[in-house]
Amino acid sequence: MEILPSKLLPTLTVMSLCMFSDEVTVRNTDLKHCKNDNKVCVMNVRDCDPRPPSSLQKYFNMSCYYLISQDSVTCEWTQDSNSHSESDASLIFSSQWAVRSCQVFNPAAFRTITARMKSDDLDIWSQPRSVLLYEIIKPDPPKLTVVNFTQNSVVLSWRSRSGGICRLRYRVNNTQRWSQTPDLKSGNKQEQVYTIEDLLPFTSYIAAVTCREKSGFWSDWSSNINVTTLESVPSKSPQVCYRLEYTDSGEPFLLHLMWKALDLYDAGSRVLSYQVSYRSVIERSTSVTIIKNVTEVVVPLEVEEGNWSVTVTAFNAVGYGPSAHLNIATQRQKSRVPSVRNMWVSSTFPAVNGLRVEWKVAVDQPSALPVSHFDVQWRAETHPSTSCWSTVDGSNTSAFIPDVEPGESYLISVFPIYEQQFGSPQSLNASLQQGALMEVDQLKVFGVNKTAVSVVWAWQKKSGLIRVNGYSVMLQGDSEKHTLFLWPDQLQHTFLNLTPNTEYSLILLADDVSRITIPVRTDFDEVPVVATATPLLLLAVTVLIVSILSRTVYKRYFFPPISSPRNSTTGKWLMDSNRKSSTEQHILDIKDFQETDICGVKNAIVVAPRLTDLHEDTALLSFGHFAVKLSDVKLETQYVSNSPLPTEHQLQCYLPEVFESDKHHQTRHANIWFPQKEEEDRRHLDCQTSQQGSDVVKCCFHELMANADDCCVSQITCEPEYVMNASYLRKSETDCSLICETDYIPNIAVVT
Repeated sequence: MEILPSKLLPTLTVMSLCMFSDEVTVRNTDLKHCKNDNKVCVMNVRDCDPRPPSSLQKYFNMSCYYLISQDSVTCEWTQDSNSHSESDASLIFSSQWAVRSCQVFNPAAFRTITARMKSDDLDIWSQPRSVLLYEIIKPDPPKLTVVNFTQNSVVLSWRSRSGGICRLRYRVNNTQRWSQTPDLKSGNKQEQVYTIEDLLPFTSYIAAVTCREKSGFWSDWSSNINVTTLESVPSKSPQVCYRLEYTDSGEPFLLHLMWKALDLYDAGSRVLSYQVSYRSVIERSTSVTIIKNVTEVVVPLEVEEGNWSVTVTAFNAVGYGPSAHLNIATQRQKSRVPSVRNMWVSSTFPAVNGLRVEWKVAVDQPSALPVSHFDVQWRAETHPSTSCWSTVDGSNTSAFIPDVEPGESYLISVFPIYEQQFGSPQSLNASLQQGALMEVDQLKVFGVNKTAVSVVWAWQKKSGLIRVNGYSVMLQGDSEKHTLFLWPDQLQHTFLNLTPNTEYSLILLADDVSRITIPVRTDFDEVPVVATATPLLLLAVTVLIVSILSRTVYKRYFFPPISSPRNSTTGKWLMDSNRKSSTEQHILDIKDFQETDICGVKNAIVVAPRLTDLHEDTALLSFGHFAVKLSDVKLETQYVSNSPLPTEHQLQCYLPEVFESDKHHQTRHANIWFPQKEEEDRRHLDCQTSQQGSDVVKCCFHELMANADDCCVSQITCEPEYVMNASYLRKSETDCSLICETDYIPNIAVVT
């Protein structure tokens, strides 16, 4: 690519052209003669020289007018110039004839006017303009006077030339908006009279007038005149609404009354106060009427439960206006008008001198009544007694307040209305430059757990001059973000569903600009650890319990303990080879067991189990199987050598099996448990027959076992070691006596 030398590049010069306006007023006394030209009068002697060739001559859009009362001429024009230096403007007056004096201003004079602007780098002359001073006469401002005034009108008058046109303007004293009448023709009369109607009673107004004559120039506005209309009785009753605030049981209710302040026209000027009277309505009784005079538009009253009659009347110095009446039942009501929430005020300055009010309606109130409209009230803090009102439809949640005074602070309130009831209002201070005069302060964290972070903050009156249209709080993590807009009626919030053991940043934002940043970390979540450790712990406990039960309960049921005869006292005695037999013997007399039957014959009663109860594996029989109680058995403590032996009966004795009983009442043969002792015991047991005339027979157990049917016709002597757990069964009617050792009698069971 070929690059051109810089000297070949075109040069572009940008010149800024500025439009400026100049106005120059000169009096006769300000003009001076030129020595070299007696036809010219100038403001500055330097203007007496002819126009230099280097100067510029341009056409100015210049207009001039002549004021007779001040004997002065004023010219004004607009000019575009690229000069940035300050210029000095002057006027040059010339005539066709020589003038003796520079007192050249009179209505019949014909003059040529030239304007000159001189600066350090420019010298510009306007094209001369010739005028007849009579044709550029500007009327003097009329003098305005007040003729009369009433409650809603004012009569004014002023003087003007005939055939002229005048205009009248007026406004309320503390406002900036003027109202202007149409052009008023004077006709042939020089004095003009005009009546301004539909004014507000007891209101101060400012008025002024201007007129135009044949020259076409409008006079300056006359001096402002102040006039105040008369005061009148209020012509309209206030629109009253109510709200019930219930307290604890047994305490009076709070009845809140609210009404819109009457505008100046309906109020008949000003409202000095409102008279509120209320009384309880009870059938067939007279209640006391309570009267209060208040200046506010919201009044709380303490009332009891029941029906109440309320009257509100506005009054001023002239008298009382119409009254508003309400009949209110103060019983507890389920349906209420919802309250106003999340109110905020933002400024539209400098585009428009106004404030935008926004709010929301509470949706968490059960059985809420629908809102028919909202009443918005605002009043200047410097004039709290004067308030303005605006009504907004119930479907809207915003309102615009126009014509807000700069530098003034306002208290703005919003009331939700349904018929004659209103909900809880909300108020906020605001100004045109800053909007809402509230800011967030002292943001901090007051609670943290595994999945939630709770934050609190406070609101304070704004101290800086920075306008903020909204505040918000953002809780930001690595992968998640939670944002909450803040409102003056909120003081705390809890962020939920957070991630445990995670680092977050709590950020306070003012119009998306960070103000405060607070680090916060959620708590550690022990649930996964517990969920993992709990099964392991339960498994360990289960294994421990099973291991313990396997040695106790399970072994008892599945492996029941079997008592060992070897370790019992009897077993040890039976296995003892060095035992000694007692020489003392005890005789069991069989006669003690004889009973007389139906035939009168005494027979020995042999107690035996029922044959159906005798089985090999049957446990020892209980006492319920015996025909004779053991308490009837009499044991002899001494040996009876010559026991009589009945001969008419035979006693058949059987040696039963020897049983060892465990805790489950299982029986076993003694020989099964002591196989080694069996042969030794048999050698010591023999059957001895007494040869001394006694019919005592000693029978050995092994012989009795071998021949169970042998009967004893006399007494039987039993060795102590084999009497244990013995049972004797009778098969024939034979009288027998048992000779037993004393130590083992308790173990003998005699059964029938």
